[in-house]
Amino acid sequence: PLFPASLPVDGCTDWSVDYLKYKVLQGEPVRIKCALFYGYIRANYSHAQSAGLSLMWYRSAGHGDFEEPISFDGVRMSKEEDAIWFRPAELQDVGLYSCVLRNSTYCMKVSMSLTVAENDTDLCYNSKMRYFEKAELSKSKDITCPDMEDYVQPGKEPAIVWYKECKPKQWRQSILRKKDTLSIREVREDDIGNYTCELQFGNFVVRRTTELTVTAPLTDKPPKILFPSENKMSTMEMQIGGPVNLTCRAFFGYSGDVSPLIYWMKGEKFIEDLDESRVQESDIKIIREHLGEQEVSISLTIDSVEEGDLGNYSCYVENGNGRRQASIQLIKRELMYTVELAGGLGAILLLLICLVTLYKCYKIELMLFYRNHFGSDDVDGENKDYDAYLSYTKVDPDQWNQETREEERFALEILPDVLEKHYGYKLFIPDRDLIPTGSFSNDHFQDDTRLLRAYIEDVARCVDQSKRLIIVMTPSYVLRRGWSIFELETRLRNMLVTGEIKVILIECAELRGIMNYQEVEALKHTIKTLTVIKWRGPASSKLSSKFWKRLR
Repeated sequence: PLFPASLPVDGCTDWSVDYLKYKVLQGEPVRIKCALFYGYIRANYSHAQSAGLSLMWYRSAGHGDFEEPISFDGVRMSKEEDAIWFRPAELQDVGLYSCVLRNSTYCMKVSMSLTVAENDTDLCYNSKMRYFEKAELSKSKDITCPDMEDYVQPGKEPAIVWYKECKPKQWRQSILRKKDTLSIREVREDDIGNYTCELQFGNFVVRRTTELTVTAPLTDKPPKILFPSENKMSTMEMQIGGPVNLTCRAFFGYSGDVSPLIYWMKGEKFIEDLDESRVQESDIKIIREHLGEQEVSISLTIDSVEEGDLGNYSCYVENGNGRRQASIQLIKRELMYTVELAGGLGAILLLLICLVTLYKCYKIELMLFYRNHFGSDDVDGENKDYDAYLSYTKVDPDQWNQETREEERFALEILPDVLEKHYGYKLFIPDRDLIPTGSFSNDHFQDDTRLLRAYIEDVARCVDQSKRLIIVMTPSYVLRRGWSIFELETRLRNMLVTGEIKVILIECAELRGIMNYQEVEALKHTIKTLTVIKWRGPASSKLSSKFWKRLR
């Protein structure tokens, strides 16, 4: 028989709550069918009526709570054959709905749950009531409009409208709409999102939303270890007593909803099976993830390495397609004092080379910096009246040209102005500052040895009171005076030889063919402190030029 006559002790067979859950948005119609006729008994509603069984409905807030009979108003809530219709469902309709099929000798009961929820803010769906689908990249995928059977008349094609993210969309040619299905021929990454199908049902609208997740194509390969190398044994030297950290990184292709399996072993033992608490394995860390493909890492740490910790450590990765491994061998580091000493000496030598190079390139700048901040190192010249004696031979007016004018302007204007006014030096310029001890004229200069001797003595006296002797070398100076100033006075010559006075020769013009440079070389050996500087015309006039730095 379809309906057994015997009853359980408590009077009714209760199948508890059916697995099918009814979920609906507020304001949408819903039909709750008595599940007894759809999997619990081998009869439909018509058979039950013919057998004299009656179908009654009850409502409760939850399983085991008090059940009260439902009073149908026939408008918003009505009983139609083996189902209850809500047109529409409201928030207060949430609960369990129990259908009881019985007569005097037979009773069977089952409950169905109903959830009514509001849309999320500014959305056309509730995120907790979505359906979920997955699609592989570049593959085809059909998205159906689910659970619409109760709202479609038999034999009539439903007029379903599709939205993405609750907005109408201009679908590309590879996406087809047919009946209750949205068909994507070739899935792309930008197809990820929420798809809502909408159906007009009388005065109501029914919506279903499906979230589509796109993954990489399903892999048929095992994971790949990125570090350490799979192809060769890696070696790591360790200091006994020091810490160590080994990190294994691997790439897992998409292989379904399974977590990546990656772990360390020492020899044939898992890390958790080792007795040493100093050796620890970290949790799996996901470095990056895209379309289901993952790059992960796991670390092995040893707080203080001991002899027994040395050996082979292997990283294993697995999925349903296979397993791979990569190994690292920990070995003891031998102390290499020779290498360390050589490295230290090499670093010191490199530093010395850098310092010497720096000094050679910036010798003048460094000396000027030292003098500006710590004072001059010229102790012997502290009692001198002048910083420098300037020696220069004027050009006869009948021999003037552009070049000689430039030379005289440099010697009598530019050089004194810069040294005295800008740098604060005190110069002795014979034509300006020399007060001769005797009276003589240029006409008798070469004839009167006594007057010449007096002039030389005056020059020697003034040079003796100067820290430096600056000689501006011009063609006129070389032709008319030569080196006689160094030879006529014994005291002056002794000062030059002993280094009591420093001599600076400034070449103002191209003197080759006029000046005997062999004499200059001889002077360098005779004069203890002699410096030769080249004046290059207007290019050397700038205060930032190297000429002034060398002269100072």
